[in-house]
Amino acid sequence: MAGQPVVLLSRRPALFKDASSWRLEDSDLYLQESPSEALSLLAAGDAVVFLFDTEGYSRFRHVIRKFFSLKGDADLVVLGNRDALSGLEENHRAVAVRLLPGDIASEELRIVIDRLLRLRKVRARSGIAGRSRAVSEMISLIAQAAPLDVNILIQGESGTGKELVARAIHEHSSRAAGAFLSLNCGAISEGVLESELFGHARGAFTGAVAAHDGVFRRAHGGTLFLDEVAEMPLGMQTRFLRALETGEFTPVGGKDLQHSDIRLVAATHQDLGRAVERGTFRQDLYFRLRVVVIPTPPLRERREDVPVLAETFIAQENERHGLSVRGIARPALQLLSDHHWPGNIRELRNVISALVVLKQRGMIEADDLPPEVRFPGAPVGRADLPVPLGHGVSETLDPALIATTLLELRQDIKEIKSLLKERGAGPIPVSEQIVETFSGETGYSPVDGTGAGDLQTAERTLIEAALQATGGRRRQAAERLGISERTLYRKIKLYGL
Repeated sequence: MAGQPVVLLSRRPALFKDASSWRLEDSDLYLQESPSEALSLLAAGDAVVFLFDTEGYSRFRHVIRKFFSLKGDADLVVLGNRDALSGLEENHRAVAVRLLPGDIASEELRIVIDRLLRLRKVRARSGIAGRSRAVSEMISLIAQAAPLDVNILIQGESGTGKELVARAIHEHSSRAAGAFLSLNCGAISEGVLESELFGHARGAFTGAVAAHDGVFRRAHGGTLFLDEVAEMPLGMQTRFLRALETGEFTPVGGKDLQHSDIRLVAATHQDLGRAVERGTFRQDLYFRLRVVVIPTPPLRERREDVPVLAETFIAQENERHGLSVRGIARPALQLLSDHHWPGNIRELRNVISALVVLKQRGMIEADDLPPEVRFPGAPVGRADLPVPLGHGVSETLDPALIATTLLELRQDIKEIKSLLKERGAGPIPVSEQIVETFSGETGYSPVDGTGAGDLQTAERTLIEAALQATGGRRRQAAERLGISERTLYRKIKLYGL
């Protein structure tokens, strides 16, 4: 079976000679002197690394530019001076880029290529998507630490993929053939946690009708992943530390000492150092856990990965449900990239999953996105309380907030009216009057320009929001506002939009 192509473009015979003796795992090296032939190989989309020795090529920047325009995700290694990538790198595709001195030793260069290949393997097998610097550093740590049988602490906010990192560590370790078991310390009570960790003997407590092996024993020869380890009660921490140090433990209600050989990977969203200072986490256990620390970056710090993640999730949902959503339109992709994502990757995955299921085919447009993504300035909270109440509230309401609320209200009312018509409901005078009034069919607008000051501003903001949500498409904006396209055009002229 042929390996993945690594393409070397160079006009230096010495480099050719040295490189021809390289032994690259699962990869084949293709030596080229012609830029067109090298780019032709890369255009096929199968290459994993493009090694470009710029010496002897007067138009080397043109070659790099052409490489960036190709499809595929081959990593780029450039041999040359510091100006080789100047002004080009910021426009590159989401790939790894390395600039190395032209006089680098052949063996050092081989090590760089070999390391890139290993990182790609970790990325592919782990399912971790993204090419940001933060993700590349995280994958590098995984590749370095996984083969070493040491404890690892994963730190990061909820939803950043800590379990995915833990599985990647297990799969690239010497224990990959063993079991991978996970336990969330924050999801169960102290009594149940002890039983889940160390097991229990038959009759140890009411309901213990049979002996039960805990994860500490079942993970023997493999990896135990403890999520939210900071939630482990202090009393349990003492017993767990002893088991971790000696490999020995006794099940709840049992008498016989048992032994287990595990590799521990722990995770938390808390700052364990501060937990130690507060006295809620044992210092000796803390030092035992943090032999290697791998941070999982929040999505807001790696926004350049949002398009890659979104496309990955779309492909997964299409395959899962047999759908045919082609992708995300540029305005929608920009809104997704600008969103704060407090729930991180988990939130993005859930949003994409819902969008694909509802869209089913075609492109996801800006107006398909949920309100909290379409209107970044709108507050997140209860839908039935669009304005803050209580003492100290400003008498001047935020026009953008009014616009967002009314825009969603119009949509809800239109859907209610449509539902009433579909069901053939009898005459409901008051309800019909309300629906017609707020859907704009009577010509009345709750933010009509007949009022003064703030209401006119709110109407203008409402129209701006509708135009932004529909990417400037007036017909869709008019439908969204519940008014005719002619009325919308008149309002646009009135407000100079």
